[in-house]
Amino acid sequence: MPTTNIIMIASDIRTTGVTRSPLLLSFLAVASKIAPPAPSAAAGVGLVIPPKIEPRTATIKTSGGNTILMRSFANKRFNDSLTPYSAIRPGIAISNVATPGLVNTHHHFYQNMARAYTPGNNLPLLPWLERMNRLWKHFREDDLQVCTQLGIAELMLSGATTIADHHYLFTEGSSEMTLHQFKAASEMGVRLHASRGSMNQKSDLISEWALQDEDTILADTESLIQTQHDGSPGSYRQVIVAPCAATSCTKSLLEASAALAKKFGVGLHTHCGETVAENDFSVEHFKVRPLAYLLDCGWDYDKTWLAHGIHFNDGEMHQLFNYGIGVAHCPNANMRLGSGICRVPELIESGVKVGIGVDGSASNDSGHILGELRQAMYLARVKYGAQAMSALDAIELGSWRAGQMMGRDDIGELSVGKCGDLALFPVEDLYANAAENPVDALLICHPRQVSDLVVGGSVRIQDGSFTDIDLAELMNEHKERAERVRNSAFKR
Repeated sequence: MPTTNIIMIASDIRTTGVTRSPLLLSFLAVASKIAPPAPSAAAGVGLVIPPKIEPRTATIKTSGGNTILMRSFANKRFNDSLTPYSAIRPGIAISNVATPGLVNTHHHFYQNMARAYTPGNNLPLLPWLERMNRLWKHFREDDLQVCTQLGIAELMLSGATTIADHHYLFTEGSSEMTLHQFKAASEMGVRLHASRGSMNQKSDLISEWALQDEDTILADTESLIQTQHDGSPGSYRQVIVAPCAATSCTKSLLEASAALAKKFGVGLHTHCGETVAENDFSVEHFKVRPLAYLLDCGWDYDKTWLAHGIHFNDGEMHQLFNYGIGVAHCPNANMRLGSGICRVPELIESGVKVGIGVDGSASNDSGHILGELRQAMYLARVKYGAQAMSALDAIELGSWRAGQMMGRDDIGELSVGKCGDLALFPVEDLYANAAENPVDALLICHPRQVSDLVVGGSVRIQDGSFTDIDLAELMNEHKERAERVRNSAFKR
């Protein structure tokens, strides 16, 4: 038998009559199939293997102890010719913890050129936005492409394989912003849901050079759907209709955007319920709260998800469930801007779809999805107590729950027939050294980077390094462009 690499699976194992197993499962990476052991308790670790376990991942070949290749991907999906599971036996070393490829549901890649920007570092949302929005007058397509690549690199190194980005900044003279994002995602090898954002309502926060007219917005969005959107299983490229917010878009644009999304059956996305100030603004100007206003604009659509959703009341939670509307939970940004705590356990208990979102890099100010899941777990415990959310509950927010919310039933699980997306995290880590439970340690201990990342059966990160991207070169180009964008914003 060749050298083996023992992998611990951090994923809900769905079995007949079993809603959650202990999850301390592994498989042996061998060249040929082996007979599975009889279901039994694994002495010394309190592990019980439930009956009829569904296979959850493909075998991993190793060479010199390093994970180098995924096999058994038929049509780049997990298939049923998988090496059987075996219980972890005492004395066998565990080298990696495996999760499904993680799914990020909300971000603003362009903002990673304004991280820790001093004028906005200690402000709540609206004054922070006012400072941020001064920076982007000379921001162009090639800048966005580099921001997108860098933001994707952060997410990939922390375990993400499917990513939604909400880009609503279309500066005067720019074109094909979204196409440049798809190009960046293609080079990085991930699945991108490009949320084609929009703003057409001038305010004290938004300059005219950042606005487009409604006809231009709708024509470009429809063109992108018709030429770029792939709604088939295994898709790497999807287009989402995504007005920025009710405060920066006219009612006509919100209505037309909802109608467009419904016409083509694509996702619909915006910000909602983020701050108390937003609620007050909505009541003052629209005479109703933000969610009611969106529903009045035709957003009663089960492919809708709303970023933040902190300040929904009980009645609104029921409306979210009834209409099948989801919530992208962005804990770091909500804490950073002092916006509040999303009622995630209650939303889930009410049947509302919830998924994790790292949010914009200038309000987070990083895009580490494993770190975001850690914050989600701990923030839930701050409000609801220590038993409110476990590490595995949090991982669900970044895997199948997030995929489900974005209308994907082909990602977020290590299951037969699902996309071959997998993140491997090393067990050997200074900040989790000697951890008794390596799966829980992914979030209870300091978040780490992946050792390996596989997207659609292709190894994109191996032994902690990108297989075909020069990260140092990308970081240097991003830094130079960020300095230029910031410096040019204030030139006469």
